[in-house]
Amino acid sequence: MSEPIRSRRELDELLRSSTNYENLPEFHAGRVRTDLERMLVYTERLGHPERASPVLHVTGTKGKGSTASLAARLALALRAPVGLHTSPHLERLEERVAVDFEPIDEQDLLAAAGEVVAARAAGPDPGFPTFFEFITLVAFLHFRRRAVACAVHEVGMGGTLDATNVVSPAATAITNVALEHAAVLGGTVEAIAAEKAGIIKPGAPVVTGVRPGEPAWEPIAAAAARAAAPLLLLGRDLRVLRLRRCAGGGLEVHVRTARGDYPGLRLALCGAHQAENLALAIGLVEILAEKLGCELAAPAARAALEGFTLPGRLEQLGSDPVIVIDGAHTLESLRLALAEARLSFAAARTIVLFAMAGDKDLAGAARLLASAGQVITTAYESPRAADPGLLERLIRGSGGSAQAVADPGEALERARDLAGRDGLVLVVGSMYLAGCARSRLRACPEPAGGPRRSV
Repeated sequence: MSEPIRSRRELDELLRSSTNYENLPEFHAGRVRTDLERMLVYTERLGHPERASPVLHVTGTKGKGSTASLAARLALALRAPVGLHTSPHLERLEERVAVDFEPIDEQDLLAAAGEVVAARAAGPDPGFPTFFEFITLVAFLHFRRRAVACAVHEVGMGGTLDATNVVSPAATAITNVALEHAAVLGGTVEAIAAEKAGIIKPGAPVVTGVRPGEPAWEPIAAAAARAAAPLLLLGRDLRVLRLRRCAGGGLEVHVRTARGDYPGLRLALCGAHQAENLALAIGLVEILAEKLGCELAAPAARAALEGFTLPGRLEQLGSDPVIVIDGAHTLESLRLALAEARLSFAAARTIVLFAMAGDKDLAGAARLLASAGQVITTAYESPRAADPGLLERLIRGSGGSAQAVADPGEALERARDLAGRDGLVLVVGSMYLAGCARSRLRACPEPAGGPRRSV
């Protein structure tokens, strides 16, 4: 039996020694492959905690984190407690594993981590889990210990070989598919769709925003047919009938499904795309309700969504100037963030604070940002982060205005100064940059030497 993990410092040292594919450039360049063999060994030794409750499994190029979180929130209208496993985190590791939206506490984190370490010593050594595998196992264990009524797991990347793909879900979601992580998942939308369709399981219904005729459709439809998994489509089975932007911020949405009608749903979120994420989430939770022997009622759904926010998704954290952070890191999500910021936050001028992983479409992002106004390029603490000077040159080469400030804290202050009191600072390009800005703003809402601002 292994010694228990006695402190957070000991756990942090253990995790630092693990392989973290999220920060490994070789992995994102397609030079490292993964499989599920180690996860299967650990889950068996741990008594299959991933089977302890019904599961909703969510993947997609964009919107998967929002859809997973919305599904977990709506699931609370059915039965509590509800587990939610997402990635990456904004500020603290504990955010990735939550029950009823309360992040795992240190005692429970250390207890679950100790079980994982003990499982390694319970037979032939399968090797130490990767960082993401470790946290996924912690989520499985924590949700079993808390006896959650259901668990919602967001895929880290792809689907087929993702560490979460040892679950047997009640339902799955594929929000959408676009080119991303091409070196790892495949160089075409069709190949990436096939990877994401790897989460489809026999008989488990699939909700998706992918439409017939799109390049991603055939691989998903074929996988669903092989698994005899019913397909519920956004725009056909799950429809957004009405979308209204509210004067005080947020959205009012009317969703209709084959099972129910949900008028007057209020979302304290910006972005019309969140209405589609909500429709997919409702589809998932309706399937879960059937499995639990209950139903999702419209009044309960409205109550569950009341006041619900998603950190790092067009989240306003400051005023004077307005500061909005968004984890947008694909071309389409960047385009949406820029458009929604203009619609939702009237400002005299916009300053974009931008950082991005080096394996993304930097040239495409530069072309988008060239017409966005003044851009401050920076980096975040990861070997994957693109060089701010390179980002600056790409944006200037596309006809835009940019300046590089390597330190993200200094870059944020520069952006604030340039925006002025009646301006907008939009922080985009990476969830890690969003988290860095969020931590700094919460700790020090006013710039050094400047007037205090309300946050």
